[in-house]
Amino acid sequence: MTQKQLAILGEKNLLLAWRLREFISHLPALCALHSFAALACIAALWGHPIIFFTVPWAGVIVLCNYRQWRLSRKCYPDTIDADHLRGLHRDLQIAANIETAGWVAGAILLFPTLFVMHPVFFTVLIAGLLASTVIAYRPFPGSLALYLGGAMFAAGALSFTMTDTFSWPSLALAIGFGYALICSTRRQGRQFEQSCREQINQYATVETVSLLLHEYEASSSDWLWEVDEGNCLVNVCERFGSAARQDRDFLEGRELVGLFDHGPARERLAGLLLERAPFRDLVLEITVADQTRWWTLSGNPNADGSMRGVMRDVTETRETEQRVARMARYDTLSGLANRHLFNETLEETLGAQVKNQRVALLYIDLDHFKSVNDTLGHHVGDELVRAAGGRIGAIVREHDLAARLGGDEFAVLLTRVRDLDTVHACAQRIVDTLAEPFNLHGQMVRVSASVGVAYGSTRGIDGDEFMRQADIALYAAKRAGRSTFADYDASLNQMERTRRDLELDMRTAITEGQFRLVYQPQINLRTGAWAGKEALVRWEHPTRGAILPGEFIDIAEETGLIIPLGEWIIRQAIHEAVTWEEPHRIAINLSPIQMRNPNLVGVLTSAIINAQIDPQRVEIEITESALMQDSESNVEMLHRLRELGVRIALDDFGTGYSSLNYLRAFPFDKIKIDRCFVSEMLDRSDCQAIVRNVVMLARALGMETTAEGVETQEQYDWLKRHGCTEAQGYYISRPLESSRASEPSRDPSQWAEYRELGTNVHPLRQGAA
Repeated sequence: MTQKQLAILGEKNLLLAWRLREFISHLPALCALHSFAALACIAALWGHPIIFFTVPWAGVIVLCNYRQWRLSRKCYPDTIDADHLRGLHRDLQIAANIETAGWVAGAILLFPTLFVMHPVFFTVLIAGLLASTVIAYRPFPGSLALYLGGAMFAAGALSFTMTDTFSWPSLALAIGFGYALICSTRRQGRQFEQSCREQINQYATVETVSLLLHEYEASSSDWLWEVDEGNCLVNVCERFGSAARQDRDFLEGRELVGLFDHGPARERLAGLLLERAPFRDLVLEITVADQTRWWTLSGNPNADGSMRGVMRDVTETRETEQRVARMARYDTLSGLANRHLFNETLEETLGAQVKNQRVALLYIDLDHFKSVNDTLGHHVGDELVRAAGGRIGAIVREHDLAARLGGDEFAVLLTRVRDLDTVHACAQRIVDTLAEPFNLHGQMVRVSASVGVAYGSTRGIDGDEFMRQADIALYAAKRAGRSTFADYDASLNQMERTRRDLELDMRTAITEGQFRLVYQPQINLRTGAWAGKEALVRWEHPTRGAILPGEFIDIAEETGLIIPLGEWIIRQAIHEAVTWEEPHRIAINLSPIQMRNPNLVGVLTSAIINAQIDPQRVEIEITESALMQDSESNVEMLHRLRELGVRIALDDFGTGYSSLNYLRAFPFDKIKIDRCFVSEMLDRSDCQAIVRNVVMLARALGMETTAEGVETQEQYDWLKRHGCTEAQGYYISRPLESSRASEPSRDPSQWAEYRELGTNVHPLRQGAA
């Protein structure tokens, strides 16, 4: 236990532990003796008037000793708890100091009377107290010095009070005797500490030697070998036999070369032994108990024709080197090649310039991976990547290469391709295989895959260009609806350039004010009155004309331009809403990237304050797909928005993965029923059931409901009949220009006029993942 204490407590605390152990070994006897002495004083002074002071005084002494005895019972000197040791030492010192003060007071007040009545008892009492205290307090010279100092003080006081005349010899004797005792106790304390330190050093030395020996025995795998003139083993050592898992007698006389597996290294060893040439660190394979291991041999010839040297087992080092080499070239999660190996293989394949060789590159991306990762957890996401990598690897032929490029992106290099149909067949197998459900940690997860296909000859193209083509094709597959594959062709280059041009123009459009807002009314189904308006964005390009949000919102999301554009929409919508003749609500959509913007709350706050609008008139719409991304931080952001007093609506309800979880995590003011359910609810019973139950669920949770995409009288009447709160759609009104939106709402009989106004403008949002 001492070695462990030294390692954990340190030298200072270990010394304290030893002092306490030594002191507590004497403490029960000391406490009993001092308590008995106090009680004896009561007996000696019984009948004298001073007994009325003696009894409480003796009680204090007994209680102090009882306290010290109880503390000694709680002492665990072998503990590694430094706080326990320091606390116990402090409590013992306090009790000892109180007892010392008690004996000093008793000596001054009681001992003159005690000396007169019982001189022999007095002498024995003093001698016993001093002797027992000096013996017991040896480990703590400081406490003992305080006790002896108190005794000297009492002796000096008694020199004045015990006789009629002052006794200078008694005072001098008390001071000299006490000083000598104090010096002696300090010397003994230093000797005790020195003895303890020597033991600590011995323990440390023994521990160091033990550790070194243990480390050598555990890590050393060297042993000696020796062969005679015929290259047969002689003088086989015990460690050699243990390493080879063979009896020493069996190894004695066997050829050294015959122990190792066939291969170039074994042939090299045989040649060196025949030549009697010195060698170092020759690595050979050997099978030991059906396991392949690696040994290194070094040897030197002797004058008598024999050779001897050293062997070492380097299996662990060899396996580590192989693991490191594999980690540098293979992905640890999926087991497929990593980006480095894939790029290296791609450059080698394209650089070979083999005549008539056709190659294909499949760029694969898992659809909805981020939603799964954020909703179900990163451990499920990692397991999905591992399972998907296994499925892709099972499809690829031995001479092809499958790789994980990072995240949920994979690539397949097909090196022996007959025609494009063969490539399409492989791409379709990948799409079909990854569309099958995954059972991950007991949960059924469905994703899909988009595949971009680049195909061509090995001549006239480099790896970077080939990857770029596959990447462009992958984007085309995603735009086509995902869960499919798309080929690269030259027209995609034009689409890519168009996207880049739109991105550049959008940066200018934000600064030059080319965007404007239109508003689609939301009506109260019970009263027919307008309840609010949803802000929708339009881009009037100076040369291209009107550009629909579906053409530029994705670009804004990818480039981050959605942040400044979204801030402009918030400020402009709130500013224009203040000018409306009727205080309708203004509904503003937020994209997922805006939700992650730390300045969002500040932008909303300043817009509300500057416009001096009632925060309850501002309604923020957040899509379910946006909540799936960093869901915890987004829910926290919603609570911060709620603190501003604005309303929060959950848009596109039912199109994501975990709608009910979000309703439980945050109390929305409104649920918006997606148009995909509303448009088919009169023709499909399942859509009708979904809409009806969403309305009932919202009513039970104290939330309003708004049905999107209402385009017919029949849809309007059905929603009104089944208790939906609000509705919006072309049957009520198309999006209105700002000037018309500011006018008072009209009677339902005049809605026909609004159906002809505005244009088909889509709200600012990111499509559901």
